[in-house]
Amino acid sequence: MAAYIMQMYENVLQTPIPVKYIDVEVAYVGDGEGTDVYVGAASNHGEIYRYLFHVSAGSKAAGNHQVIHHLDVSSEVYDLKIVSNSSVPNHLVIRIYCRSGAGELIGVLSEHQMLKLAN
Repeated sequence: MAAYIMQMYENVLQTPIPVKYIDVEVAYVGDGEGTDVYVGAASNHGEIYRYLFHVSAGSKAAGNHQVIHHLDVSSEVYDLKIVSNSSVPNHLVIRIYCRSGAGELIGVLSEHQMLKLAN
């Protein structure tokens, strides 16, 4: 099982441009049947969004990765959770694309950078 939990808010990148939207990309890089993945967010006011999907091995672009586009980010801190049910280590590649209010790409967070932010 893999679980990433991080606090997300519009100044998470500490740039002059606030993050208003994120795109979450989850790719399966393990061997085997694949895994179910949950991506969700909750704040003090309740659930913000929830996605559940399956990613699997193979060369088919649609099967081995999923991108969730245009998720809102506000000034209020919320918990972003990415959880899979696979017991195989290092089976997912996760990237979070941070975008401005105009949709411009501000930065990209990988698993390594998410772990550094958590420490």
